[in-house]
Amino acid sequence: MMQGEVVLPKLEAKGREWLEQVRLETIKNDDKVKARQRFRICSTTMRMMTCLMLCRVASQLIDKHGLSGAERLLKTQPNLWKEMIVKLQQPSFLSAFDALADYQIDNAMYFFRDRIEAAFSSKEYAPSNAVERTRKGKNDTIFSRLDNSFSFEQALQCSIAVKGAHITRNAVQQMLKNWRRQRLITETPDKKYVKIQNVQNVK
Repeated sequence: MMQGEVVLPKLEAKGREWLEQVRLETIKNDDKVKARQRFRICSTTMRMMTCLMLCRVASQLIDKHGLSGAERLLKTQPNLWKEMIVKLQQPSFLSAFDALADYQIDNAMYFFRDRIEAAFSSKEYAPSNAVERTRKGKNDTIFSRLDNSFSFEQALQCSIAVKGAHITRNAVQQMLKNWRRQRLITETPDKKYVKIQNVQNVK
């Protein structure tokens, strides 16, 4: 019953705050592996937090109206869940973000540091079929780090990882627009982006 898109600015701000905190930490000890890994952890934690918040919305509706009543309410007010999840962005709830993200990155560094470092160092880390660029800059770094198929949110998180937490959604949208103009990527009907050499079958 809960379908569609919703913007959670406070959750996004929390993610950026955590990314910046880890970035400053890794600058002090020159931990490049942790610095690179942080944006993957942030994306995963954002998804986990959204799932927890959706579960809380469902719980509130069922507790108040019962299962059938909650379904009827969502049928008549399909945007109700969006209004409720936005209101859940309170400090008491968002504090779980730090706990989840810290737990994941600590485990990744403790158990998988060597494997992650080896993956970053391998030739396969930057896709071999990425379009060659004549001028190398931060946008080129972002381009090389992204998978052959990626979403806007993945591009945003990767941009934050490379450029810092100050990067805006508008800046990322402009970067993607420039890439499309340069025929580096194409946009698919399901709002994904695909690097141009992998889209022979995409119209």
